Amino acid sequence: MSQVKELKEPIIASSAMTRFDFFIQWHLTERCNLHCRHCYQDARRPKEMTAEEVKHQIDGATEMFKAWEGEHGRTALMTNGSLIRRKDAQKAFSLGVSDIQVSLEGPAQLHDAIRGRGSFVLASRGVEYLASEGNRVSANMTLSRLNADKIEETVSVAKNLGFCRMGLSRVVPCGSGKSLIESLLTPGELKDAYQRAMALSSPSFEVGSGDPLAGVLSESTPNPTSNLTLSGCSAAFSGVTVCSDGSVMPCRRIGLIAGNLKKSSLRTIWASSKLLWQLRRRESYSGKCGECVRWPSCRGCRAIAYAYAAGQGKPDLFADDPQCWLAPSQVRPTEESGESTP
Repeated sequence: MSQVKELKEPIIASSAMTRFDFFIQWHLTERCNLHCRHCYQDARRPKEMTAEEVKHQIDGATEMFKAWEGEHGRTALMTNGSLIRRKDAQKAFSLGVSDIQVSLEGPAQLHDAIRGRGSFVLASRGVEYLASEGNRVSANMTLSRLNADKIEETVSVAKNLGFCRMGLSRVVPCGSGKSLIESLLTPGELKDAYQRAMALSSPSFEVGSGDPLAGVLSESTPNPTSNLTLSGCSAAFSGVTVCSDGSVMPCRRIGLIAGNLKKSSLRTIWASSKLLWQLRRRESYSGKCGECVRWPSCRGCRAIAYAYAAGQGKPDLFADDPQCWLAPSQVRPTEESGESTP
């Protein structure tokens, strides 16, 4: 399965907003040579857009970005790395691809146990080709109880393979990954995993995560209670996913459809989709997430919240993130300061 991320440099929408990267995660195909245990895909295979349709829609997305910022942005690539050849690595570098993300679930035996026998050797070869041709290659580890105890070892493996940094994300129990719902880390285990990972970061090799809960650890002072999204979960805020059949989703792992490029432009969908606007509004959220002082900069992971609630027989896109470690007393503003208690 191929994915292209079209990135934009930070956008300033108003004086109240922080800087962030807007992205479109574009799935060019749902066909994949691996059968990963945590894959968010199911057995269905949609009718994919033709190459000409994809080109036309990408041109439309480019026009939307130009209207926003006046210049076209960077492009990044996400891949399992197993099918990369030297000519592919050379082509990526010649096209100026800014970053190539290759999945790495742990040392060889563990990676193969999650992604399929022989996948580690193939991915390693792909990374070697990419790095040797001058490409910037990042590793991504999908955290669950299957590999959380191997973070330190995985960072060491990543360095040895030629990766320049490593990111971590959480497993989402959807698609084929539904069977891993019992492998979700507990809130305490997740907090420990991110703290251990961040302790390994250095100027020469960054280790981090775009997970909104990981951001809570580095947020010294929560934003004042606000109904304005500032950062955090990217779904419908700083990014969308375009699937191979033209469907537009707030996040691929959420799986809900906001529109289709065959019927409406990306710009129209982004501005008018009811689903996307629900995700942007505080009043849509229930429970702890809805009242949390960190809502503007977090909102939990909507994909995990939705998948976990669905696994309990009560699908709710706006339910609490089941892996949040904050106690109720930590999410409510104090009467005196308007900020959360320590």
